[in-house]
Amino acid sequence: MFSVLFLAAAILVGETPLAPTRGTVAALSPGQIGSRGATVTFVEHEAEQARTTGQVIGPDRMFGTLPSEASGRKAVLLRRAGDYVEFTLARPANAITVRIAVPDSVDGRGLNSTIGLYANGERLSSINTTSRYGWFYGTYPFSNRPADGHARHFYDESRLLLARTLPAGSKVRLMKAAQDKADWYAIDLADFELVPPPKTPPRGALSITTFGADPTGKRDSASAIERAIATARRRGVAVWIPPGAFRADRHIIVDRVTIAGAGAWRSILRGNGVGLYGRRQPQGSRSVMLRDFAIIGEVMERVDKAQLAGIGGSIGGGSVVEDLWIQHHKVGLWIDGPIDGLVIRRNRIVDHTADGLNLRGGVTNALVEHNFVRNSGDDGLAMWSHQRLNRGNAFRNNTVIAPILANGIAIYGGADIDVSGNLVADTVTEGGGIHLGNRFDAEPLAGRIELHDNLVVRAGSYDPNWKFGVGALWFYALDHPITALITVRNAEIVDSTLPALHFIGKPITGVAFDNVRIRGTGSDPVQIQSAGAARFKAVVASETTPGVPICDRRFRVIDEGQNSGWETRC
Repeated sequence: MFSVLFLAAAILVGETPLAPTRGTVAALSPGQIGSRGATVTFVEHEAEQARTTGQVIGPDRMFGTLPSEASGRKAVLLRRAGDYVEFTLARPANAITVRIAVPDSVDGRGLNSTIGLYANGERLSSINTTSRYGWFYGTYPFSNRPADGHARHFYDESRLLLARTLPAGSKVRLMKAAQDKADWYAIDLADFELVPPPKTPPRGALSITTFGADPTGKRDSASAIERAIATARRRGVAVWIPPGAFRADRHIIVDRVTIAGAGAWRSILRGNGVGLYGRRQPQGSRSVMLRDFAIIGEVMERVDKAQLAGIGGSIGGGSVVEDLWIQHHKVGLWIDGPIDGLVIRRNRIVDHTADGLNLRGGVTNALVEHNFVRNSGDDGLAMWSHQRLNRGNAFRNNTVIAPILANGIAIYGGADIDVSGNLVADTVTEGGGIHLGNRFDAEPLAGRIELHDNLVVRAGSYDPNWKFGVGALWFYALDHPITALITVRNAEIVDSTLPALHFIGKPITGVAFDNVRIRGTGSDPVQIQSAGAARFKAVVASETTPGVPICDRRFRVIDEGQNSGWETRC
């Protein structure tokens, strides 16, 4: 498996930088990002920009290789004892999150190992690594059988809270030593942050330990948490999750309750099937506040019929989900309508087998902002108007990096939608950066759809089924023509894998572009495979790789001026 996986990537070796590592997001500097994307508490350091004795692999966008799934399409491979990646801290830190891949087991059930964490020459700790939550095989819906081939979803995120704070300027190494038993380690990046002291409980809150919850995780605490919720509701007070790792191997229903923790690094709910769920319709749940804790599951394969979300069910009516760490579920958050008025903000949503977040069927007036999504197994953020119309929802200032399948942000039907200020990067296969589609039995797009001030980087892909490219920003009228009024303005599309803008399917009308900057494409900047019409104003392309244009003559390009760098006529 090793030789096949690295055959293409191994020859793409970069220079080893000697300068201190810079803080980035999606391998971009803060100056390149500006105000787009989520506000986060950590500083990201890309491994390929660090000092290393390992091998820089990439860049590569060939589906099924390690660098194709890496942030920035590069990583560092450590194979020999003593190989390391060394970061120089830009700010003080007492916590690290490593995005890392290690080999899978022969039976596909996963291997556990460690890698050493060193600071200024001293081994501080071992970071646990595993392949249990990655390494899918075969074709959709995928398997854990290596014999099925087509390996993917290699990386996982391991985090560690340190016993002391390392000052800015510290030299921090990830090194393969004799006690670190994996054959190899692929380091994508490390996030460093300064985790604050534990938060204090809200006044009058009831601790789940009072009801028998076990902070060591040795006993299942689900029943104790349910008793705490029931009592807190009767008394009109909050539920408190103190520091600890509490096991819960099933769903817990939440309704008209506040559940608060000491922080996402301090208070942890974990287990096989753990999740906080709203009540089923027609009741649904309302007035739910969830904040400041982690929900870490144990989902190791994708089974679409399984209900395995970190946050699930019908939660609306003024509910807020904020400052959570949600990891290792099928879906991070899956919200079923009809619900109205939900806020989801400042969450870290990582390492899932399917979507990071999905608002499905009749979700209205929901705000999703400043969430950080990485390594989802399907769409990073999605709105799906399945059987009921979603209306009035917004995705604002979110960051989505490296969804392993499909799109960074996907809007499947719905009306009056705002997608603004987001950063999307490094899509891999069968999708693009931002996607609008009348498909998957969704209620058609309607009303006004606003896409503005978004940054889409290294997105789009070669679709193995279609045998052609999918755009970084693409529109797909599969089930119905697209007739909604869609405005795309102040967008920046950088280093698209193939086309930057893409129309396909039934007729598409009502789309207007205004001030769109396209910098770098792997094919013609605009790919048209549908009838219809769109307005283009100040759409400027540069650094493109023109090929044979794909353009449907039934589509009318309405040139409103200031366009350059691409062919405005079919």
